[in-house]
Amino acid sequence: MSSKVRLTKYEKEVFVEVAKLVLEVVLIGLVIGVALTSPYGLSKFIPKLNKLRKKHGDEAVDKSLEKIIKDRFVQITYRKGKTIIKITQKGKVRLVDYDIDAISINKHKWDGKWRIVFFDIPEKLRFARNILRSKLIEIGFVKLQKSVWVCPYKCEDEISFISSVFEVEKFVNYGELSKIDCEEYLKNKFDL
Repeated sequence: MSSKVRLTKYEKEVFVEVAKLVLEVVLIGLVIGVALTSPYGLSKFIPKLNKLRKKHGDEAVDKSLEKIIKDRFVQITYRKGKTIIKITQKGKVRLVDYDIDAISINKHKWDGKWRIVFFDIPEKLRFARNILRSKLIEIGFVKLQKSVWVCPYKCEDEISFISSVFEVEKFVNYGELSKIDCEEYLKNKFDL
């Protein structure tokens, strides 16, 4: 069993930057035509890593790459001379966590419409369902029923991003309502 990679405060900041970049690239799937001799060879295939190397130094970036692999955010396999790098469920959660800070619902003047998210995610995908539920709470949704959530602000792109990362978009529905029976309750909940 390999030892845990410990990071200083500065190295943690570098790690978040490196991990976010690598996980976003790997999310769509990365197949490299050669076997990597080391995980640090990723810089050849993810050019933006070289910019981070110039900004933070080789040692900090290499340590971040080592942590990404040791923490099992990505899975590296070798087949027929090719390196296949895939994001793991753990990596998907981390990516959403990093992007959740960037995801913010524009809470300007309410346009009088209610945004509703409802889903029926199968039990075998319970992990993704639980993450989606917690992220809905985090970005400001109110639970109306078991798998029905409401928010007064536009957020279709944010919901699409979260559900696509976990590959459950076919089970998640988004809509806009101009009228809802419990409108007074919701107005009170959202201070409208």
